[in-house]
Amino acid sequence: MEFFTDGVLDPQACGDRRTAAVLTAAAQRAGRRLRPSDVVHAALTGRDAALLSALDVALVDGAAPGHLLEAIDVYNPPGAAYEFDGSPDRIAPELLSALEEFTETGAGVEPEGPAVLDLLLACVLAHPDEQDRAFLGGVLDLPRAAEALRRRVRVRGEAPHEAFDESSGRLRSEGFTADAWTVLEQAAERAAALGYDRLLPPHCLLALLGETEGLAERLLRLQLPPQIGLVKAVELISAAFRLSELPRPEPPRLHRDDCAEALVALLAAARRTAALWDADRVDTPHLLAALLDDPPQRLAVVLSAEPLRLDLDRLRAHLAENLRARRTAAPRESAYKLPAFLPPAEDLTWQAPDEKPARHLDRYFDPLCRALHRSESNHVLITGLPGVGTTTLLRELARRAAADEIPFLRRKRFLRVDCRDIAEEESAAQLAGLIGHVEGRTDLVVCVDGLGPLLRGPRGTTHVLELRRALAERRLHLVGVLSPTDYEDLLAADHELRDLTSRIDMTEPDRDSARDMVRQTADSLAEEFGVQVEDRAVDRAVVLAGEFIAHRKLPQSAARVLRRACEDLHYARDRLDDPRSAVTYDEVIDVVAELSGVPRGQLAGAASGDDTRVDYETALGARVVGQEAAVRVVSDQLRRIKAGLADAGSGPAAVLLFAGLTGVGKTELAKAVAGLYSASKRLQTYSMGNFTEPHSVAGLIGSPVGYHGHDRGGRLINELNADPYCVFLLDEVEKAHPEVLRPFLNLFDEGWISDQRGVKAHADRAIFVLTTNAGHELISHDAPFRSDREIATAVAERLAALRHRQGEAVFTPEFLARIDRVVVFRPLGREAMYGIGRLIVERRRAHWRERLEKDLVVSDELVRYAAGLGHEQDVAARGREGGRIMNALLTDLVDTPVLALREERPGEFREAARIVVTCASAPAREDPFADPVVRRTEIELVPPDDGSDRDASSADVPDLADSTDPAAPDDLTAARADVPEPRDGSDVSHESARWAARTKGGEAPYGDG
Repeated sequence: MEFFTDGVLDPQACGDRRTAAVLTAAAQRAGRRLRPSDVVHAALTGRDAALLSALDVALVDGAAPGHLLEAIDVYNPPGAAYEFDGSPDRIAPELLSALEEFTETGAGVEPEGPAVLDLLLACVLAHPDEQDRAFLGGVLDLPRAAEALRRRVRVRGEAPHEAFDESSGRLRSEGFTADAWTVLEQAAERAAALGYDRLLPPHCLLALLGETEGLAERLLRLQLPPQIGLVKAVELISAAFRLSELPRPEPPRLHRDDCAEALVALLAAARRTAALWDADRVDTPHLLAALLDDPPQRLAVVLSAEPLRLDLDRLRAHLAENLRARRTAAPRESAYKLPAFLPPAEDLTWQAPDEKPARHLDRYFDPLCRALHRSESNHVLITGLPGVGTTTLLRELARRAAADEIPFLRRKRFLRVDCRDIAEEESAAQLAGLIGHVEGRTDLVVCVDGLGPLLRGPRGTTHVLELRRALAERRLHLVGVLSPTDYEDLLAADHELRDLTSRIDMTEPDRDSARDMVRQTADSLAEEFGVQVEDRAVDRAVVLAGEFIAHRKLPQSAARVLRRACEDLHYARDRLDDPRSAVTYDEVIDVVAELSGVPRGQLAGAASGDDTRVDYETALGARVVGQEAAVRVVSDQLRRIKAGLADAGSGPAAVLLFAGLTGVGKTELAKAVAGLYSASKRLQTYSMGNFTEPHSVAGLIGSPVGYHGHDRGGRLINELNADPYCVFLLDEVEKAHPEVLRPFLNLFDEGWISDQRGVKAHADRAIFVLTTNAGHELISHDAPFRSDREIATAVAERLAALRHRQGEAVFTPEFLARIDRVVVFRPLGREAMYGIGRLIVERRRAHWRERLEKDLVVSDELVRYAAGLGHEQDVAARGREGGRIMNALLTDLVDTPVLALREERPGEFREAARIVVTCASAPAREDPFADPVVRRTEIELVPPDDGSDRDASSADVPDLADSTDPAAPDDLTAARADVPEPRDGSDVSHESARWAARTKGGEAPYGDG
């Protein structure tokens, strides 16, 4: 743009009418020299409302544009008419610099547009002379005013269609604050009430006046006549714009088609006003300012005429004062909330300032940001197992967006909706309600945590079609979180939905990466609880949680352990005056023992040193005695599962067949595996002897449609869905009907199963243990002479040859081929019986200590004697007794004599703190036909003051005869029982002078000796 023609200032040469009028007025006012203040004075004299509102940004508190005019008249009074001749020599150098800057920067400004005058005035204010700085600087912040006008020019140059979404046509809600968006929604309601099908500026004014204690209400109350209150004023304005007494059934949408051109211009003006006041989004004062700067003619007449008589200039001045006051105050923000009938939600953007950075998730942000940046199909599905950090990824995304680290998401609001616990019967209503509530909010990114349950309907139905339609119509912007199995089951086959979304799969990190992540979490926990977390505690938390908390993945499982340890230490310090100040690996072991159910002693061994390999043999062998080979095989299988090698197939994590005699530890080992692996720590047992009929398969997969209990579904499917890391025991599987085993054929092959309702369950993380007694004769007789592989092959052959009573094969070759490994349990020897006896004794000691407050000590010699008896009876029974015989023997050797003594001497028994049970050799009977008594049970009651503080955990009984206390013999009460050696399985008896007992085969009688 040019300002000179033939070397003379020509205001008309600029091509803009308003700018030419201002320059002409400035030339007429000027004296011998045309100065920047002349242009400013001419612009202010024109009283352009938009221009005045732009200058309001830089005025000091209490100042008004009129004060600028007064100041200029003082130091630069007007000259004589036409004293300025228009030559460049008579123009101040500062103004020439301003005109040159305008010529350079005004090339992109639309000619004859409102931005021309704004840009010219911005350049003039950026080049003041000395007097301008001295006199105007106290009233107006000149650099701030120039920058505000430039921002106004930039906003005017933006494409107007950006206010609406290009594809859906909806108004972009991310450009408005929550209060401003509420006002626009209320304006639509006002328009419908007045009979309009389009949204107009007067409707926005009515909505602004409807705000409780809003700014528009306060400003109008300053001018309204006393006889007219705010309610009466709203009624008068509404009556002036009412089209019909009957409201429209549906309000106009905040859509391009339902917004009148006047409203679109109003919203554009509000955006410019927000930019002037350094606001990222349009707020309610900006809407009001845009209305007052350029009100529709009819609205201006209604406000200015009787009976309201409002002075719009005074309203603008008061609004400018309010905006200047709000400039120094923090913007009012509030968390976005869903109605109570919808799933619980949290505004992640609202919480973002309090979140700690999670830099360990950087590798996921490039594909995530690429997906969200797409103009179409910008929906994301995040898949991952529990614990890998899917929720943390959502929080970190919201934090980075709020911190402007992802500029294109800066105005987005991330809302996390927890749908993990939605019932199938409620999912349809919840999904429809969620979509309906957020529809039209283009600023919202709805992060559905638990998309799988939200899409599953009753009786195997899904709501994938409804979700796909909503995404295609851009009714919501979705980031969904679901498990890999839910994705494969619900969404993988829907190609149209896959085209609308991008999948990001989160995997469990390796140990080194997990350690770095958990170290960051430990630092945050240390700050939160005021404690220190040692590096070794972090290392052990990663190792132990990764190995023993199988239902949660790293890093969350280790972070959960550390948080529990910090909470326990914080409680101990605050409530118990514990002097400790740091979480060590001891506290970590305690927490892992509590969460996993593994004894602390075993974890302490696993946590010692720097070895990251956990000794599963020790953990399982502590509960299963005498089956070292079986324990080793199962331990190796658990290691493969933890390493992810078991996921290479499509079936369950493991299918194991335990073959062996009864009572050798098959069920106990399965329980030990469940304690280490399952989230519930429970073994789900199915006694297959109860499934001998074809129809009994309903107990697994549910009753058919129309039968009682159909709605409850199948037990197997329900338990798999409740705990994907479940351990199932199919006990005595050879007794089941072939029809009952048929569903397991597909389950062991594909890794999923459906019940009669159509509900699907995945077993890719479950462990199935099958037990059988088939081949027990072979195991009983030939075990010492055959290897485990030979025995396993023979057992498989026996199973393949089994026939049901109808002649049908129980196990098909396909079923047997799906068993990962046959684990052989060998007959129990003497040492195994002894180990089982020690475990039984320890459990009974704990029972006596907790229930009866007595310390029960059983000598090692007695346990070994019982083990010898048990082994002989098991051999005599050809292995049919197993380890269970030890429970009966110890009951007769320990419990029965102790209880008899309690009945005989209740007072002494009540006072005793310790009960010592031993056995010794007894003299032979004189009667040659009597039972040969070779052992004698002795029971000693120890009072509290005589050795009750001794180490009761020792297996050996202290020698009480060596006591130096002379009173010790008087304080001991002894009762003896003779134990005859069983000859065979027949009944034996023994008479006693004090008491007698008669036992059955396999039990030991007692007597006085």
